[in-house]
Amino acid sequence: MPDPKLHDIRAVLFDIDGTLLDTFEFIYGAFEFALDRHGIQPLPREEISRLMGGPLEEVYAVMVPNGNAKTLAESHRTFQSENLRLATLFPATIEVLESLKHRGMKIAAITTRSIRTSVRSLEETGIAPYFDLIISGEDVEFVKPHPEPLLKAIKSLAVKPEEAVMVGDTHADITAGKNAGVKTVAALYGFGGELLLELKPDYAIRDLRKLLDIV
Repeated sequence: MPDPKLHDIRAVLFDIDGTLLDTFEFIYGAFEFALDRHGIQPLPREEISRLMGGPLEEVYAVMVPNGNAKTLAESHRTFQSENLRLATLFPATIEVLESLKHRGMKIAAITTRSIRTSVRSLEETGIAPYFDLIISGEDVEFVKPHPEPLLKAIKSLAVKPEEAVMVGDTHADITAGKNAGVKTVAALYGFGGELLLELKPDYAIRDLRKLLDIV
């Protein structure tokens, strides 16, 4: 039996990478470039995926305990700035955003990624106009999994926590949603995969189109 449809939802909060945009090569490539550039053997992608989601400097600090996390993160961001073409739309992204807008939903993009590339990714893939709000890493003091970005979005969109849903593909997305008191939808097709089910999200989807059956 399918999950019951959410009622009284007025706002959908989306993560960007691995949720709306296919950024597997954009993200993994940046990690591999940064590590290689500083003479460090890149980790297997499966291991990288388990560490992703939080502040970039913190991710590198865990990956390379004796390395310079700030320098590694800067190399990472430089790669992404120069390779925006690697961020592409999932097949259903525009269809889903168009449908949500048609239903009168408010839509926000909430990412830990730097503003240097986040907004440009949305602009270059043609979906920036769908968003009422875009929150990047520099727009808050604490990024996901802290609830601050979500609470800031909820306040700006003038909705209550129970009227919003967070859709994301990493541990940080689902945890942030729970911390903010909003419903959560795990995008299992993204970076976090099936492991997100361990967090007991309210819903889980393996295709972005399935979101339209929920909200």
